Amino acid sequence: MGISPTQSIDRRAGAWYLCLAMLFAASIDVIAKLLTEDFSTAQIVFLRSLFAIPFAYAICFQQKTTNQLASPLWGWQLYRGLLTVGVQFGFFFGLAYLDLVTALMLAYISPVLIVLAANVILKERIAIKRWIGVSIAFSGVLVMLNPSEFEVQPAMIAILCSMVCWALLSISNRQLSDRIDPSVLGFYTTPISILVAGMLVYGEWLNPGAVEWTLYILMALFGALTQYFAALAYKYSQAGAIAPLEYSNLIWAAIASWLIWSELPDLFVWLGGGLIIIGGLISLRTEDIKRQTGYR
Repeated sequence: MGISPTQSIDRRAGAWYLCLAMLFAASIDVIAKLLTEDFSTAQIVFLRSLFAIPFAYAICFQQKTTNQLASPLWGWQLYRGLLTVGVQFGFFFGLAYLDLVTALMLAYISPVLIVLAANVILKERIAIKRWIGVSIAFSGVLVMLNPSEFEVQPAMIAILCSMVCWALLSISNRQLSDRIDPSVLGFYTTPISILVAGMLVYGEWLNPGAVEWTLYILMALFGALTQYFAALAYKYSQAGAIAPLEYSNLIWAAIASWLIWSELPDLFVWLGGGLIIIGGLISLRTEDIKRQTGYR
């Protein structure tokens, strides 16, 4: 069955929103990498989440959804909050011990996990061409990792676990898309992180300087925007259709690595990146399969 003009527009909108979310996410990664040189994972998560609250509220105010904050489906938000804790702690911990490009390459497993979760949890039927696209993109990740030199480290395991949490968080955006506005979903990802990180950072606090405070504030702003645009993306598009576009994060990470740390991607990165982009485009252009009866 073909796609109606409205469905096509919505799918493209979801793709653009996710690419925008990944730009902000890459900015967070760069700032976090800079901060991990001096600050603990718990303090980074705590201040990032604390400063995110006013920005997230401002988004709700702009979207006129502040009245929905009083009834956000508390069970769901607790679940999403714990997933956010897993995402942040796992990734920031790994980022402290790995270079930015390696950390992000590992993180690119998340679109594959999202596609699988969409099939199992959301009952989204995945077209063969979309599976091919995701497989090509994932093969690009393997090429980047250069398995002949690949050595598993605790930091790598932490990032992989954080991506499992991210995949489930992304799927929950889709599950709640018709019940809660994306701005409200974004707001409630931060309070649990503040509580958990606040308990862990007690007694190990390091006072930031003016530059560090600015970085923390920017990271919080970008975090709120990432959550909002990611939630908006999965509201407009099937999770399996746009998940590979999370790989677009690579472009911004490579540029930042070159400008800040003078790290130039090698042949494996360029070859893998090409496969990732091709796989993402194949998946995006694959026609959506009609949802099964009863899916909401």
